[in-house]
Amino acid sequence: MKTQADGNAAVYGAFDLEAEIARFPPDPESVARHRAETLVKTATLRVVLVTMLTGGTLQEHIAPAPLTVHVLRGALRLRVGERTAELHAGELLALAPDVSYAIDGIADGAFLMTIAELTHTPDPGGK
Repeated sequence: MKTQADGNAAVYGAFDLEAEIARFPPDPESVARHRAETLVKTATLRVVLVTMLTGGTLQEHIAPAPLTVHVLRGALRLRVGERTAELHAGELLALAPDVSYAIDGIADGAFLMTIAELTHTPDPGGK
């Protein structure tokens, strides 16, 4: 992807996501069966590309800040506390900070996790 310089804005990065997915496949021999690659990291924003094989698991984490999971390919199961959501390519789920979550791959694929570091604490409803 080509970007044009603009004196009024900073571009943190421009990515061809299909090429990035091809460049960072998960290791089928790894126990976790996924691979995470940080595409953008600033003081207030992280964008992480995760490629995951069927049966792969991102173990339980506590969301450090509001985050989104956007499925690019395949399908996954996102566990939030006692609740479970199945997400497929093109679907996105947003989580509040300090929420416990885990992700299981139910079909080979990839997703973007975007984490926003905020300068204030949002209410649990996202407002």
